[in-house]
Amino acid sequence: MGHSELFIMFPSYEEVEEKPHYIKSVDVMSVEELSKMVSRLEEIICFFQNENYDGYYDGKNVQAFLCPLEIAEDYYPNMQTRFRVMMKQWGENWRNDRKQSDTEKYYYYHMEIKDDTLCELTKRKKDSGDECAFLLINQEAFSCYEDRIRTKCNDDDFEIEVRKAEIKSIAQWFESNRIPQRCFRLNPKHGELGKGAHPSNKGEKVSVLMCSRGEAGNLLKKAIGEDLKTLYFYDTNYNHYIEFKRESENVYHAFHLEKTDEQRIPNKIKEAIRMLSE
Repeated sequence: MGHSELFIMFPSYEEVEEKPHYIKSVDVMSVEELSKMVSRLEEIICFFQNENYDGYYDGKNVQAFLCPLEIAEDYYPNMQTRFRVMMKQWGENWRNDRKQSDTEKYYYYHMEIKDDTLCELTKRKKDSGDECAFLLINQEAFSCYEDRIRTKCNDDDFEIEVRKAEIKSIAQWFESNRIPQRCFRLNPKHGELGKGAHPSNKGEKVSVLMCSRGEAGNLLKKAIGEDLKTLYFYDTNYNHYIEFKRESENVYHAFHLEKTDEQRIPNKIKEAIRMLSE
């Protein structure tokens, strides 16, 4: 079954000698800086818990980043443990199931690279074809001025999508690259473009779909929720929240909510929608 694979990379402590040529070197970070970064990554993990992806990191890269924590444990009380717990929540160390081959040559632009995350990403992308989507999360690990980088395996060229460790940018990537993608199915009960809705058999009020099925399909890609059974987003064209109900796996129908019904949307979901819409 197709899915997404998200790889994360960190900078390296400046005194670590063995690291890829493109990786940034950083000085000792304060406890406050580290805590803030870990909190942000924990929020990312929580936000995307319903997405169909596998997370990966490089154990050697993490070790190079955490080097100061091992040297000065007293200065970083419990921070190393918190970081490693967070990384286990993120995913797996790809080195435990390494795919790249030592007989192949890998390049980042025109510079040869060896035994690193870019090699692993390139190899997996080469082998997967279109079955999987790949994203590299750049936690200030290297300079990147576009949303993709170029790598090479022997004579084959590849583009790797890159995003900063930010919820909004990662969410935008999932909109277009989610595997499998969500599908919208019009339910005649709720009509379309504000027309055609009909009462249920009990004669109760039926919520109306104010937009077109195409517009609803686009909003579905952005929608979020506490679980995948019910998703929400805000339709700025009609100034109403739209609710998506799952009919079967990845298939949803929708309708807009009247103001009196918006209270059923959890506050944290409303806050997240506002953040994504800014």
